[in-house]
Amino acid sequence: MARKASSEIWKMTGAVFGVFLYAAAYRVILVPLNLYSGGFTGIAQILQIFLKDFLHIRLPESVDFTGIFLWLMNLPLYFLSWKVVSRTFSLKTIFTVCLQSFFMSVIPSPDVPIIEDTLTCCLIGGVVSGFGVGLTLKCGSSGGGLDIVGIYCAKNFPDFSVGKLTLIVNAVIYAFSALNNSLETAVYSIIFCYVASLVMDKVHYQNIMTCAMIISRNDRICDQIIQELNRSCTTWEAQGGYSKQTSHVIMTVISKYESRALKRMVHQLDPGAFLTFNDRMEVLGNFEKRFDA
Repeated sequence: MARKASSEIWKMTGAVFGVFLYAAAYRVILVPLNLYSGGFTGIAQILQIFLKDFLHIRLPESVDFTGIFLWLMNLPLYFLSWKVVSRTFSLKTIFTVCLQSFFMSVIPSPDVPIIEDTLTCCLIGGVVSGFGVGLTLKCGSSGGGLDIVGIYCAKNFPDFSVGKLTLIVNAVIYAFSALNNSLETAVYSIIFCYVASLVMDKVHYQNIMTCAMIISRNDRICDQIIQELNRSCTTWEAQGGYSKQTSHVIMTVISKYESRALKRMVHQLDPGAFLTFNDRMEVLGNFEKRFDA
């Protein structure tokens, strides 16, 4: 029990750090450059611009309302995360979204870009932002917005990732930035978004599937996979070509995130077991994608 509680604390610490990195990339990199973020943050930016420039509603200059609008837009998505993923994931998301909105409102933004070269700023900001979002998802939470919608799509449609949905929605956001600001603004914003999406999918690899093939003389491995990982497996008997001894061949499909636990489990039961992985494979049928780490 204590070990589980400690693990949850570390996960929440990682999730909070992830949303802090995302908010810091927005405030320190994007705001001084007048660039647009992606996803719901970009929509919140557009909403703030629309209220100020088109409806001429006066908003306090000292407060960045992007974080507040982002929090409001996430309200209906909490119910989706509760239904699609889990209650734990939903509660974690509510907590991290509130912190993310808070960070986006209080982190100071420099008057001028911290690095003179705009492209370098975009690359650094994209890496920091994507790592933050990926870390939050990897820790079993999310920053809300397209993270939740993307998880829903990834759980219901094969070969779908959160990053792909982000790129689709961002096309609309950056079309607005090109018309409202300039083509240069849109191009740099796209670079930022593309780098962030790549890094996010690299860090958040629960949706990468891998096929594990285990050759062992211990017949308990399959039962342990079912009990600890809640994954099924297929077994058959085989004979070694050199030793002529009978062994068990166990095949299972897991997420990349679960591969470390599988290695540890197999090593404990049979240190001499032969284990291979085939990553990034296409899986059709009843395979559950999990995001509440």
